[in-house]
Amino acid sequence: MANANKNNNTGPLAGIKVVDLTRYQAGPTCTMILGDMGAEVIKIEEPGGDDGRENSVVGGFSLFFAAYNRNKKSVTLNLRTEKGKELLRRFIRWGDVLAENFRPGVMARLGFAYEDVCQINPGIIMMSNSGFGQTGPYAQRAAFNPVIEAMSGLMSMTGYEDKPPSSMGVGLADAAAGSFGAMGTILALYHRRNTGKGQHVDVSLLESELVLMSSGPFLRSLGGLKMTRGSNTVPGGAFLTSDGRYVYILGHHDRHFPIICRLAGRPEVAKDPRFGSLGARLNHRDELNGMVAQWTRTMTADALEAALEEAGLPYGRVNEVADVLEDPHVRAREMLVDMDHPGKGILPLVGVYPKLSETPGSIRTPAPLLGQHNEEVYCGLLGLSKKELATLQAEGVI
Repeated sequence: MANANKNNNTGPLAGIKVVDLTRYQAGPTCTMILGDMGAEVIKIEEPGGDDGRENSVVGGFSLFFAAYNRNKKSVTLNLRTEKGKELLRRFIRWGDVLAENFRPGVMARLGFAYEDVCQINPGIIMMSNSGFGQTGPYAQRAAFNPVIEAMSGLMSMTGYEDKPPSSMGVGLADAAAGSFGAMGTILALYHRRNTGKGQHVDVSLLESELVLMSSGPFLRSLGGLKMTRGSNTVPGGAFLTSDGRYVYILGHHDRHFPIICRLAGRPEVAKDPRFGSLGARLNHRDELNGMVAQWTRTMTADALEAALEEAGLPYGRVNEVADVLEDPHVRAREMLVDMDHPGKGILPLVGVYPKLSETPGSIRTPAPLLGQHNEEVYCGLLGLSKKELATLQAEGVI
């Protein structure tokens, strides 16, 4: 895997200053992307730390936190105190971006609604990331990724028909919301460059999931095609091979169907009028997928992949996560990089994305320890004396 810890910052957002109040996954993904692309990110945590520090803890170290908080400096700040709020105001005056993912209304109760923030810094970009957005009947509801999978309709299409709906097992909505949060922030920065005006970026997990799903499922539903679990592609699915591996084959398109029938030794099936359209094939999915499964069980995974490659069919081996760590294409594209965490050793992190030819982003520092940069930021950036810093620590402000 490629190495990280690049000290040179040539990213396109170099010089942009981010005040980061986010925690857990969606918000930190947004600020991680901004940091990867060169922004200076100061992560402000409650004295107890980001909740993500308690997730996936191995040997006292949160692998989850390490994944989403590189290229950031950590300071602690108690926003329930008046002195803490005043320090946040000073950060806001300094920053170009204020990022938060509290439930809607929390920032207002703290005295930092968008209107309040604008009074402090008229040009600031405020990125708010929530479950359902800042407005609407669901705005105040709590949400996590599986809840969004359920409500977006995605879960209704995930799994098998004879079993309950299931979660995908990864935080897709969180990742999407973080990515769209970064995109919205960058768009707002571009607008500010042209106009001098800041704005509020409103991103939600639900809407981000809907965008990823695109219009396909909704338009199909309007057309009367019911999207059910296990029925989205026919022939298609993860098929078992003779050596116990699974290979995912996609053969549902009209031009793919005759090819997969020929490979399976059943060319006459492609001419059967019962299977003349995708909708017709969905009605006979058990029969058609059974035909493909019978064929794949006679071949090793390597032989099956070779046949599919030669025929030009879309396919992919069902990898274990450990397999992905060694995938030659993933490594060649530098999508997994080694990061040396002091005292924790080498950890594999997902690489910087997207890839820019002239101003590439970089991973310069690992995820910080809680409050690691208190003295550097408070004394260096905000100009506090060490005595003032000690007093604030004693008072529980930081």
